[in-house]
Amino acid sequence: MVSVSRSLLLASLVLAACGDSQGSTAATATESTGEATGSSEASSGSEATSAPTTTEAPPTTGTTAAGEDVRPNWHQDIAPLVTASCQSCHVSGGIAPFALMTYEEAKPWAGVMASDVAQGIMPPWHALETDECQPPLPYLHDPRLSDDQKDMFQRWADLGAPEGDPALAAPLPTPPSLDLANPTKSITMTTPLTVDKVGNSLDFFHCLSLDPGNDAPVYVDGIQVLAGNPKIVHHVLIYVDAGADSASWPGGVKQNCGGGAGIGNAQLIGGWVPGGMPMVAPAGVTTELPAGARLILNVHYHATGGGPEEDSATGLALRWSDTAAEWSTFFTLIGAPGVGESLNGPLMIPAGEEAHVEEYEYVVPDNIPAFADVRVWTVLNHMHKVGVDMRVWVENAGGETCLLHTPKWDFNWQRSYQYDAPITESFRVRGGDRVRLRCVYNNTMSNPGVVEMLAEAGLDAPVDVGLGEGTLDEMCLTGVGVAIKGGL
Repeated sequence: MVSVSRSLLLASLVLAACGDSQGSTAATATESTGEATGSSEASSGSEATSAPTTTEAPPTTGTTAAGEDVRPNWHQDIAPLVTASCQSCHVSGGIAPFALMTYEEAKPWAGVMASDVAQGIMPPWHALETDECQPPLPYLHDPRLSDDQKDMFQRWADLGAPEGDPALAAPLPTPPSLDLANPTKSITMTTPLTVDKVGNSLDFFHCLSLDPGNDAPVYVDGIQVLAGNPKIVHHVLIYVDAGADSASWPGGVKQNCGGGAGIGNAQLIGGWVPGGMPMVAPAGVTTELPAGARLILNVHYHATGGGPEEDSATGLALRWSDTAAEWSTFFTLIGAPGVGESLNGPLMIPAGEEAHVEEYEYVVPDNIPAFADVRVWTVLNHMHKVGVDMRVWVENAGGETCLLHTPKWDFNWQRSYQYDAPITESFRVRGGDRVRLRCVYNNTMSNPGVVEMLAEAGLDAPVDVGLGEGTLDEMCLTGVGVAIKGGL
């Protein structure tokens, strides 16, 4: 789990996404924070881009015609929840297809909002507690609403979405910020790229080499991806190129570099999806950026299909110090195509199978010194569109500890799940521990992801699916972020 990751495709490795907040309000707005697979997909399938027509119910007895005294209403009940849970994405110019910043903007969507929160579609969150998985710690930025809050949205919609009296408005929490606080430096791509559909292909992987200009080692504790053209920047992986090998790329670009770094020796340190918040490790944890090193962005571009789009400004904001923290962090990719062994042979999902299972196991090396302290602080699952359920757990002498279960897998909403605890209280890994992955796939037309996948490829019936990066390929992959104290 502490080995250096090779250049592997990981669809997203992010610390947060749409709808994050920290702190609650009098209306008990929960903390909240997906991979949104692109700006056009940053909402649930039930949300359209044009406002639906709503029919207002008559006000309840004893209220004014305007409904100022009806509860729940926008100003006293709904607005605090929407501010906390929705306004990372649903803002003017955000990645969601409509804003929810004012009553006038939210009212037409009242019924859709009620339906989506009732189903757990919004706010997007897929790490669930199940009979098979009780994580060792709560997750940071958990956006899930309570049953009472979900019911409040429904009652508000049933009443015709009353506004209430602005003079009685509840205090609003501070909307979540997608900007890194106090960045040390920002760097951007040096050569523009144009992305357009080629045949049936909409997805392209191009690598950008960025020079942070540090002539001495620095220790990074915050990273923010700057998406130059949100219409086409689908997701970004970030690698450290310690030897600056990518400095030779003409214009700092290597087109069609696949799912990795474009060079043979680079360390994955994080990633981003639309709506993703800055990547900030727990207090006391940093990533070393050696003197003269470069940073490589593997940018997954998704063409709009409506003509060429240019990206000239994708880059990074970085926050660092010249002093190493007590803990250093690394990322390991486990499964297919990561480290570890398959328990089933080469990944292959036969056409027509509704509950196909692939399992992998990774044994943590025994050469971890006894004095080294290794803690897991963030975990993500990754499959493609055939996947429906994924779980990762650790087996050792003390039993089993489930790290993450995503039983309602949705390719359109991926993110990493960071534990809400000081690093000293996170789950500890020791040599000999066995990390287990279990991925379940539905390769039939009853899986909407398969229908979508086949349509993109111009097919109308399921086909056998193997390991790979393309539309008709799959993965069974877990990304694990560990912090290490005491050396290896």
